[in-house]
Parts: sequence; C-alpha cells; structure tokens
Amino acid sequence: MSKQRRVFRGPAIAYLLSFVAMAAFWASDASASAPGQAPRVTLSPTLTIGIEEGDEKLMFGLIVRVDVDGRGNIYILDYRFSRVGVFDDKGNLLRQIVVREGQGPRETTGMPGIAVTPGGTMFINDTRKVIVYRPDGEYVRTFPVGFTISSIGCPGTEELVALGPHEGKILHVFDPQGKRVASFGDAFRPPNKFEPMKDRPFFGAPPQFNCAKDGRIFVLNPYQYEVSVFKDRKLEGVIKGRNEAFKPIQKTSFGFASTIADIVSSGGLVFVALVTMNPKAKLTADVFRDGRQIGTIDLPGTPMVADIRGMLYITEQEGGPFGYLLGEVDFPKVIRYTLIKS
Repeated sequence: MSKQRRVFRGPAIAYLLSFVAMAAFWASDASASAPGQAPRVTLSPTLTIGIEEGDEKLMFGLIVRVDVDGRGNIYILDYRFSRVGVFDDKGNLLRQIVVREGQGPRETTGMPGIAVTPGGTMFINDTRKVIVYRPDGEYVRTFPVGFTISSIGCPGTEELVALGPHEGKILHVFDPQGKRVASFGDAFRPPNKFEPMKDRPFFGAPPQFNCAKDGRIFVLNPYQYEVSVFKDRKLEGVIKGRNEAFKPIQKTSFGFASTIADIVSSGGLVFVALVTMNPKAKLTADVFRDGRQIGTIDLPGTPMVADIRGMLYITEQEGGPFGYLLGEVDFPKVIRYTLIKS
C-alpha cells in the first residue's frame, strides 16, 4: 500500500482545523521574495525513517513533531496514529508510546507536541496539562499547567519550556515534577484593535516556538517578521527578516489567522521556514547569519529540529505539514541531513 486516506474524528479534528486556520492561512506562497541570494549550503541525507509498505510500526500517518535526546535517539510524534515512535541513532525502532484521545490523565484531546530532554525524559502536552515519560518509555505522571499552552520544548536542559501567554509572560519553565520554576519573555503587544485579546492564546504569543539544543529559544512575533532569541531565560537578541509570505494576525472567514514558522539552527546559520497550508507551495527557508538575513534556500520538507551535532531532521510528506488536505497522500518520512557549507 503506497497511499492512505486520513481520517480525523472528535476533538482531534476540531483542534487541527482551528490550528490550520490560526497558523498558516495567509502564508500561501512560501517562495515569496526575500533579500539576498541563496547561501551556498547543501543538505546531504544520512538516514531515512519511514516506509510505504511492510511493517506498520515503521509507517507514519501525519508527522507533526520530531525531537532528539542527548544519545541521538529520535522521537517522532505521529498525529494520525496517536503515538510516538522512538528510534536509535541508526534508525532502529526502540519502542512506541501510544497516547489515546480523551480527557484522562494519560490521554489528550489533540496531542499537539512533544519535547525531549538530553537525558531522554519525554513530555507530551495537551492544552492545559503535560504528560511525563521516563527515558525507558514508562509513564511517570501528568501535571496540570493552570493556563493554556500551545507548544513545548527542551532547550538542551532537563527542564521543560512551555509557550502560552500568562501573567504577562509567554515562556514558562517547569521541572520534571511539574513545578513552574520561572517565567520570562514579555507577551507581544498587539495593535490597538486586538488589545482586549492580548491575554488570549495566539495573540500574546504565536501558536508554536522552537528550541535549539544549545539553549537558544526562537519565538516568531505574530505581528511582524521578527524572531526573538532567548537564552538563559533572557532576551539575547531579535532577528529581523523580510518575506512577502509573512502576514500578521488578521481576521478571516475562518477566524483569526497568522503566519507561523519552523525555526532551526545549524552551522552558525538560522533557518526560518514560514509554514504554509498550501499543499502545492514550494518549501523554503530564509537564512540568517549573525542576525542578518543572507538569502533563502529550497527545502525537501519541513525542518523539525537540529541535534547537538547540527544534523537537521526534516519531515518529507506530500503537501507539507498540511498535506492531509489532499485526502490520499503518501506515507511521510523523517530524513536526517548533514549541512554542508561551500
């Protein structure tokens, strides 16, 4: 079988459709103009995980997040099959963790993200809670957050960082026991017309953010093409870009929509891939060096994470992250690339 039909039911489809409307409605042409020429970088594949026929444990339905631990193990969150596949550095399947849909302590209503520490502790977030697993895959606990979060990450530490506007801050640090130990990053200030909604999800902060394994955290401003870079719980700097595909939050027939981005760093470069829900759009990334935009490159898929060695993990699925809109599409894969600079 080389094709599949994606079926979504219940709260999961409600979450995913709202995310589509909020996340990427305006970024319909990710190949819009950006300053500079394409930098001379090449992506060389070193590993592929995922097949189209054979062992169903090695097949994916809809990959929404990828993370890695300090040993090079690869964690792949499959939205359609509601599971996390854990693979070693050579691509061998170590285990699968099934997370069922529901309201129970070990269940989620949407399973929007995962985050993995260097030691292998894995977190899965729902909108107001986090599920914790040991490095061997055993369930540990579920802790409530107390406010709405939309994305999580581990920036090279054993702590969890969650994104969501709360008490004027957007980034919140939790220890593995679920205690909030710090909050930082001021909420983004919306235009006057959105001021009454500044404390709501997607207005004070974007729907997602990205963590680098060197401790940096990247957050895209939902109102202008600027990426705030945090390290050690402090603002390190702001990267300013230009791309006609970026659109600030605006009201549409679907609700409110804004551009989001997948942001990864490797080899002294930062890659900002504006997410598009147009399944036929070319996948590209704007490239920054020392905070300056130096060009744009074509991508074979969606960049998910870079490990501590700088290897990039990219998901390749027909139509990009929203390819399921096509109905029947190929089974996706995760491919690890080495970045080669000419």
